[in-house]
Amino acid sequence: GVPVNSRVSSKIQQLLNTLKRPKRPPLKEFFVDDFEELLEVQQPDPNQPKPEGNQMNVLKGEPLGVVTNWPPSLLAALQRWGTTQPKAPCVTALDTTGKAIYTLTYG
Repeated sequence: GVPVNSRVSSKIQQLLNTLKRPKRPPLKEFFVDDFEELLEVQQPDPNQPKPEGNQMNVLKGEPLGVVTNWPPSLLAALQRWGTTQPKAPCVTALDTTGKAIYTLTYG
């Protein structure tokens, strides 16, 4: 004959249910098996815009002469050029109209 408050009982039941849950999710939730998707060949979108203009080809020029004082790498060449030609522009960014908006200089 003791009165039971149903609200307290539901909170205790909720706490028990929370404690019964596993602390870590199972491993299958961490790994997604998408191997089958990787094997499928992606079909191109038929609504994708088609390329315009002529196809570009590589043009073979004359072989470069061997020079003994060339730097051993591109980085070394840039460093040498930057120290001998300070404030010379090396990269220029253009906007959509072709106007130079940013210029990066050496040194």
